[in-house]
Amino acid sequence: ETAGLIRPRKGPVGRNRAADPKQGVRRLETPMGNVVLWGKNNRTNDHVSKHVAGPEDLWFHAHQMPGCHLVLKAGFKAEDIPESEILFAASIAAGFSRGRNAGKVEVMVSQGKWVHKPKGARPGLVTVERYRTVVVRPFRPELV
Repeated sequence: ETAGLIRPRKGPVGRNRAADPKQGVRRLETPMGNVVLWGKNNRTNDHVSKHVAGPEDLWFHAHQMPGCHLVLKAGFKAEDIPESEILFAASIAAGFSRGRNAGKVEVMVSQGKWVHKPKGARPGLVTVERYRTVVVRPFRPELV
């Protein structure tokens, strides 16, 4: 220790984690005033998919690549959301995925009722029963 080779640890041992995954959820309003919420890591993605997404809300994730779980709050009926809003939300999901620097990214769109977390699965892992895909240009909005 006196030679400076081994330094004593300061503070708590292990990784510092946010105690509340709700604090890591990002929020934005779409051009038509709908609310979009998404996670920024596995724990906040888990929170978004399990607790934020309602059965009629739309859920988005970049297809076959790591990325955020994003929810477009539908209000009452998912069918009433215009395609332009769906493409806007999908572009954000693409922007916060591994494909963020690609020209186009395929994004899964599903209703919250078709997104399930398998029992015992690690945070951020879900199965999706029914979905369609849209191809969009990634977009990363400036967050205040």
